[in-house]
Amino acid sequence: MNVLFVRGSKTLSAGAAKRVGAVSQIRWESKVAVDNDAEKSNGRATNESDAATILLMRKRDVQLNVESINDRQTVRPPAVHSGAQNIDETRTSKSSAGLKKTPSGGQASVGETLKGIPSLTAEEGIKLDEMRAAQDEIKNELNGVLRQFMAPIRYAFAYGSGVYKQAGYGTASKPMVDLIFAVSHPDHWHALNISQNRSHYSMMGALGSNAVSYVQERMGAGVYYNPYVEINGIVIKYGVVSMDTLSSDLLNWDTLYLAGRMHKPTLTLRRDPLMRISKQVNLTHAMRAALLMLPKNFSSQELFEAIASISFAGDFRMKVGGENPRKVQNIVEAQMPLFKSRYRSIIEGLPNLEYIGQDLLQQDMGPAARAAMLRKMPNNFYDQLVKQGRKSGVKLPPGLGAEAVNTERLASMPNISAISHKAVEKIVAWPAFTQSAKGILTSGVSKSIAYMRAKNEKYSKSK
Repeated sequence: MNVLFVRGSKTLSAGAAKRVGAVSQIRWESKVAVDNDAEKSNGRATNESDAATILLMRKRDVQLNVESINDRQTVRPPAVHSGAQNIDETRTSKSSAGLKKTPSGGQASVGETLKGIPSLTAEEGIKLDEMRAAQDEIKNELNGVLRQFMAPIRYAFAYGSGVYKQAGYGTASKPMVDLIFAVSHPDHWHALNISQNRSHYSMMGALGSNAVSYVQERMGAGVYYNPYVEINGIVIKYGVVSMDTLSSDLLNWDTLYLAGRMHKPTLTLRRDPLMRISKQVNLTHAMRAALLMLPKNFSSQELFEAIASISFAGDFRMKVGGENPRKVQNIVEAQMPLFKSRYRSIIEGLPNLEYIGQDLLQQDMGPAARAAMLRKMPNNFYDQLVKQGRKSGVKLPPGLGAEAVNTERLASMPNISAISHKAVEKIVAWPAFTQSAKGILTSGVSKSIAYMRAKNEKYSKSK
């Protein structure tokens, strides 16, 4: 059922309403955690999250009445169960020791549910401090790069091996730094940037901003990259995306092209209050998708590898030597403290997930808990899951009214892990391929060849 909210002469589509509903849903469930890489004040996070909601309401000029959305993402108040009214009684938000005390005063053994989230080991704590110190240094350098652009950038972040070290790579050469610029109006932005930085563009720049923005938004995953640009002595590859495209991918998993990259540690350079909430929704989606792919008990390493692998599932470059086959393991191995810090509050906020050891977790595999988790997944993922379930021979009736039946049947399937993998692959495959093909047009032949050569060299060194 398509619902339109009306105020005056302006309307909010059902798709936009569902995104707003998803935001509110996650705020109830996850308590909207702080962006751990830079924000350390819970009070500040709450205030900024509230400000983001107010900003969204004003921008859309609509009265949000999400309870009337008759759709999958309808916001429901959290249920209160007898004996579990206060989830904080069984979990400690910022436990110093992070371990449940036994009657003898010792620590809980493996197999017992721990109270709260285990603290980082001393070694991990030192490593995290070093990483954050390095982040501050890189951030200062990259903010200097951003100041060289006259066109307005609303939200920006850096990602990849140019910002965060990955295991298995030497330090002989400094990798190119990957940046994403989210802008309000791509056409206007490219017009200003072509005027200032024509050399950043391939032949596409000669066709004008209209052609550039058309290629950006109508081809691939909605991102336009300019690689091998040197500014202030730093070689960067910057991608331009509209705020709407980025937010929609984070909330709905339209392509998982940028949403998947943001499952891994990223360095925020320019903040936006609405994007803060969208990021948290995306991370919670990633956690739930990983749980569907994992068994009852699993390690922290396995959990974060499942999360990090989402953006690579179905990517043809992993099959043809365009990416290091051990890339996922290398990322998690080198960045484990950042992953733990980034997902700490999400793990804490999920009622179906608990630590049972320092690095061992357990999830509730009951059909009811799994079905409830499925109902909170992004629309695109859920639709793909239903398609894959039907291909496996499960009878799944169509229509929104069949959601309760479908999620219960899917959750009970013994091969739900494989089906979840396949659903992610179907989302990632085509946008990843078309975005790579678009690179030849947007970057030019010579830069595209240089980029692929660098990727192949990494692949060869990994063997």
